[in-house]
Amino acid sequence: MTVVTDPTKLEHLQTQEQMKLLDVIDALRAEGLSEYTALPQLIVCGDQSSGKSSVLEAISGVPFPRKETLCTRFATEVILRRATDESIAVSLVPGKTRSSQERDILSSFHHDLSSREEFPELFEKAKQAMGLGALGSRAFSEDILRVEVSGPSQPQLTVVDLPGLIHAENKKQSADDVTLVHKLVETYMKSERSIILAVVSAMNEFANQIVLTKAREVDQDGERTIGIITKPDTLRDGTTLEREFLALARNEDIKFERGWHVVRNLDLGAGEGETKDRDTEESLFFEKSNFKSLPSSSVGISSLRHRLSQVLFHQVRSELPKLIEDIRSGIARTRTGLDKLGPSRVTLEEQRAFLISASQEFQILSKDAINGQYSNPFFKDHLLAKRRLCAVIANSHDDFGTNLRENGARWIISESKSRKSMGGSSRYRTRAEAVDKVQGLLRISRGRELPGLVNPLLVGEVFREYSEPWEGIARSHICSVWENTIVFLEQVLQHLTGGEVCQALFKELLEPIMNEKLDLAYSKLLELMAVYRDHPATLNHYFQENVSALKKARKDPPIEEKLRKIFSERISVSNQDIPLLMAAMQFDPTPDMNRKAAEDILDNMNAFYKTAMKVFLDNVPSLVIQETIVNQVPRMFCPESVFAMESDLVSKIASESEAKRLQREELTRKLGTLEAGYRICKQYTAWGGLGVKERIALDKKTPMEDIAEDDNISSVSDEVVVTTLSETEDSLDRRAHAESPPPLEYPAPGRIEEVAKPETIPATASRKSVGSKVKGKKLKKAQSSLADSPTTERMDFNFSNFSTFK
Repeated sequence: MTVVTDPTKLEHLQTQEQMKLLDVIDALRAEGLSEYTALPQLIVCGDQSSGKSSVLEAISGVPFPRKETLCTRFATEVILRRATDESIAVSLVPGKTRSSQERDILSSFHHDLSSREEFPELFEKAKQAMGLGALGSRAFSEDILRVEVSGPSQPQLTVVDLPGLIHAENKKQSADDVTLVHKLVETYMKSERSIILAVVSAMNEFANQIVLTKAREVDQDGERTIGIITKPDTLRDGTTLEREFLALARNEDIKFERGWHVVRNLDLGAGEGETKDRDTEESLFFEKSNFKSLPSSSVGISSLRHRLSQVLFHQVRSELPKLIEDIRSGIARTRTGLDKLGPSRVTLEEQRAFLISASQEFQILSKDAINGQYSNPFFKDHLLAKRRLCAVIANSHDDFGTNLRENGARWIISESKSRKSMGGSSRYRTRAEAVDKVQGLLRISRGRELPGLVNPLLVGEVFREYSEPWEGIARSHICSVWENTIVFLEQVLQHLTGGEVCQALFKELLEPIMNEKLDLAYSKLLELMAVYRDHPATLNHYFQENVSALKKARKDPPIEEKLRKIFSERISVSNQDIPLLMAAMQFDPTPDMNRKAAEDILDNMNAFYKTAMKVFLDNVPSLVIQETIVNQVPRMFCPESVFAMESDLVSKIASESEAKRLQREELTRKLGTLEAGYRICKQYTAWGGLGVKERIALDKKTPMEDIAEDDNISSVSDEVVVTTLSETEDSLDRRAHAESPPPLEYPAPGRIEEVAKPETIPATASRKSVGSKVKGKKLKKAQSSLADSPTTERMDFNFSNFSTFK
């Protein structure tokens, strides 16, 4: 087979030391990691017809269409790989907006080429597969054409040719096409791991070329942008435009930290023979033109290749520690996402098993919440304090007690406040007003009792009027606890299941139970209130103590006043004064028998109110709320209830939607890719591929620090192939912590085969899930290249000597 690229054109892009590092990036790309995190790459950007494709062809040796009427209609990734066998594979990567059916069709696009003459036909086939060129279709596509060239002399490099930026719509390019192209180019340019080759044509004033504006928007300091001036041979000697481009090339106008470079494009219509001599023609041009004043390192494609070799290597090497951290974070986020989705729930058995597992965890969390044990991470977020149910309910009980003590009585006896002073309000009364109220009630309720005796039935009647607010306050408290319990249940279910299962589980199972518990609590409250609607009864001695205290408080002041008057009239007291003192102590300030009875009724009612309120304050939280609602929470969703569920209800609650199933497959594939990528990076760092400083940086632990030492990293799906290193992680870490970096060794071929050899992929595995059979071959080739390199002999090399690349 004829190899389509010229190996000599790219040999300057690599040194033997660089190849190993870029092999890692190539292996990561082969695993599909670029779909989840940015990888270092060269991207060629510019306005339409600026000469981008010609620059890319000169750099890579891959011929791109260079006709004036044929512009790049899609992104083209050229992936060059070093491998034992020569091969050229071409495929399409569907854009993100494609439907599943379209993705399947585009993913099946695969061609093997044998010569460079097939490229024009290939591009036309790719356009047709993408739906470009047809009447009424878009002129540009988000799909990517991927050209992969492998061979023993090929370097490891990825370059991307992007569609030219369009200034305005026309008959062939709609406004939607303009938007699509700008969005596509900006996506590549925004990646901080992309080296931007901003191509500017000398045929147009550079101030009018969009690529420079966009480059400065995404790379304000110009740290990762190289300006490339094309078609300098179109400028007339000594003209103002030529002087402006010379100033631009000297980095005097639009300044990039990496500077500018000038290349002469191959004339349109040049044949194959002329293509081979392009470097010679370019050298002659720069020897004779005014551009000869520029440094030789800033002109010509040959020096550009050498320049890019330094830039690309430094970019990859500096980004690798950050890339590994990105992979670690990605693994953590993906595992969290899979944990939230839970296991697959396709069959009834899987659905019931999922609910049983969730119910077990539900019981643990709910019991901890009820008992006030908050050691589980579920309770750690103080912004979600309502998860701590015991604390929430205890605080609610306190509020209930305060509310009942302050507002439980329909009216309050206060000598400083009366109905008259409060504007006729029935809330406050003096004792005299209260006695008058009871005396009036006594007059209309007299039975056959003797004058001055208390009718016990009136005590209950006055009490019921006095304690009328109790039921409303208690119902409000029950409702508050019930609502807080609802919030707790929702948060627990969201934590355990999330999304649709959480909603279905609450709606179909817990909400009906909670409504039933609320009704039951209200019924219990009515039972408690029924006791107080009957004749007051209590065995609590506190009642008698209260009655005595109230009577004493009523009688003592006038007796004390009478005694003070007696003693104030006498210097001393003799035996003859005893009858007078006894008469004073038996003084009754209420000679009216009915009023005396009314005062006794009021005292008895107040004494019973205080006694009953203490009982009520205990019974509502314990018998009504705790017993009927709170303590029942763990039993609401338990394995026994799941076993008792009808099959239809199980499926209704636990079955997952098609979207969830696809999401799980995607996360599973992503996790496998990220874990495989992490192992590849771990191989490289273990083999001494980073300096001491970089390796120490990688050893700083993250939330996923287990990944670095855990041999148990594996895909959660059998579809994802993750190989295990034969060298233990502990030995790798010891090498990574060495005081000085070890000499760089290329592993023996047997070692590479052991690491890179994939397990058998299940026949049912999708191409996307496992990277396809082709991708597996590419990974093997990429890793095997370390062993099959022409320089497989041991090389004592220290990365600290790479100062020339910085």
